[in-house]
Amino acid sequence: MNPREAIVYIHLHLATLYNSGLALRLLQAFGSPRGALEAGTTELLGIKGMSVKVRRRLRCKRTREQAKAEWSRCVSERIRVLIHSLPGYPAPLLDLEEMPLLLFSRGELAAADSRALAVVGSRRPTPYSLRQTRLFAADLAGRGATLVSGLARGVDACAHRAALEAGGRTIAVLGSGLGRIYPPENHTLADSVLAKNSGALLSEFPFSMRPRPYHFPQRNRLISGLSNALLIIQAGEKSGSLSTARWALDQGKNIFVLPSRVDEEHNRGGLHLLRDGAAVATSPVDLSLELGLTGIPSRGEEKTHGERRTLPGELGGSLEALFQEEDGWHPDALSARLGVPCSSLLSILSRLELDGYLMKTSSGFYRLR
Repeated sequence: MNPREAIVYIHLHLATLYNSGLALRLLQAFGSPRGALEAGTTELLGIKGMSVKVRRRLRCKRTREQAKAEWSRCVSERIRVLIHSLPGYPAPLLDLEEMPLLLFSRGELAAADSRALAVVGSRRPTPYSLRQTRLFAADLAGRGATLVSGLARGVDACAHRAALEAGGRTIAVLGSGLGRIYPPENHTLADSVLAKNSGALLSEFPFSMRPRPYHFPQRNRLISGLSNALLIIQAGEKSGSLSTARWALDQGKNIFVLPSRVDEEHNRGGLHLLRDGAAVATSPVDLSLELGLTGIPSRGEEKTHGERRTLPGELGGSLEALFQEEDGWHPDALSARLGVPCSSLLSILSRLELDGYLMKTSSGFYRLR
């Protein structure tokens, strides 16, 4: 595609960024992006979803200059512009309503991504939820599934990381521009997706756009749209995961929910989905059948359901019992419970963190990985 044509497409996309599907309706009505940009007011008023703000953006010189700058940035940053109905645009999105005119992509999409599973869940998962996320994601990625998620803290990041560690593919859909990885601590994880040539980072937002609260429900329609099915791991009643579930239902995708305790508030969203007819995910096999996967994980890392590494060392058993009691512990509280000097305990915790058994939060608490 020549630069002029690409800039016109980007201009139309930027003008309709928060009116999902409007750009495609404009293309259908006027035959080309340039036709849409040059249409008269009366003609534009007949298009579903048209607003005064969008009409102004369509004709605005500032939007045109932003489109030129965005194209220049895509060229310099080696970002691909995937345009609806042209080669390269994700095939699963083509027949869905309210899809963006274009996507910005780092990394490569592949034919293998036709067997994709969306995995979403809490940003503050319990140790149980993290263990099951690793188990499901590693097993299914090892069998050939592509794991799709939103690069968020917690379950999302865990699913991406487990897929990479299993030698599989993963796609991260962002609620910000590709130049604004969010949250910042997942920048290294995003780099790993690209460094291993094991998937892609996708966004419909301009390169430098910061994440905004209303971006994430919009992003969620792409997470479910790219996937054959959705797996939800730990979702509260107001969880963003339920937004993804609503999109999945609208798109005709099957929803699976990891079973969890009924007496904990942070599980109620998933429990309500199960009550309303979502399928129970009791093992990776449930999902492998849904995705049409066969055989065993390619790296032979399939584990018995629920199996995990035991914390090593003489305090391993005691620490493990405490982490089953509470999700996160501050070293001072652990020291008091175990009767071990804090200086000695910090050395043990640091070693377990380095060995990949524990993770330390920004507030200084330790949690099981």
